[in-house]
Amino acid sequence: MDWHQADLSRLFEQIRERFPTSEAEKMVWAFERAFEVARVDEQLLEHLLVAAACLVALTQDVTPRGVFEQFFRRSVSDDEWRDRYAPLVG
Repeated sequence: MDWHQADLSRLFEQIRERFPTSEAEKMVWAFERAFEVARVDEQLLEHLLVAAACLVALTQDVTPRGVFEQFFRRSVSDDEWRDRYAPLVG
């Protein structure tokens, strides 16, 4: 993946169509930050994910595993990810 050449406009359009305005803009902002990290070093993404999960766990008084389980239940299916979202980034 060439993080420097990625065109995020189609992904951001999908996010804005799927979520209410304030949530969509927060999600777009978060993706922009994550792409900045990936452009520095792709391997930092895993560290960013762990750090974010730990901070969310602290704010919700749960464990990082609990955070991941919560998000797993809310996530799109594998097929929807492959068919709809993954092509928007790559």
